[in-house]
Amino acid sequence: MFPSAGNTLHLGDGVNLIAVNGKEVNSESFFGDSSQYRLPNGINQILVNYTAEIKKGSDYELESSNASVILFKIKDAIIYLQAPEIKKLKDLSTFEESQNWILRDGVGKTLPFKSNLIKRSGFQLSRDYEQELEDFNKTNSQAALPQKKIFSNSQINTQITNHVKNNKNISKENIAAQMLIYWYNQADERTRESFKEIINKQ
Repeated sequence: MFPSAGNTLHLGDGVNLIAVNGKEVNSESFFGDSSQYRLPNGINQILVNYTAEIKKGSDYELESSNASVILFKIKDAIIYLQAPEIKKLKDLSTFEESQNWILRDGVGKTLPFKSNLIKRSGFQLSRDYEQELEDFNKTNSQAALPQKKIFSNSQINTQITNHVKNNKNISKENIAAQMLIYWYNQADERTRESFKEIINKQ
């Protein structure tokens, strides 16, 4: 049996979660409270923005920042993501440039993270955040997800063939087990969790 583990992300007032690890969030992913979200152990990348109540004249209007990509590593933790209190439009622009998000664990310890802004100019009725993140992760930006090496089928077949040739006394069961381990090591965190669930059901 694989141990059950994971993390809970709590969002501060005005912080909006848009995507997690390249996938836009949906209502089924939440506990029923849009300020909490489950995250797997390991490296996580989230896309968020911040909505502030800005005073304009005698009225207040809601203004949202451009989206920020935040990359961090966690394990079996409760974490909190907040933004500094913002009351002026100028401060919102300063916040975007400084990326001074506040990421803490359950005991208030500040956690390290990397972040980048994703800007889109002009009026937009809708955005394909998943495509934007896919494009972003192909860049050298500090908050881009580390890219896993992708092997072609021919490369995989060659590796397996060479392994068998060099280890003629290995049983078929051992080869199958090593292939399973190989594919597990190539998978991302979400796929690994699915793999564990399948194994536990057997």
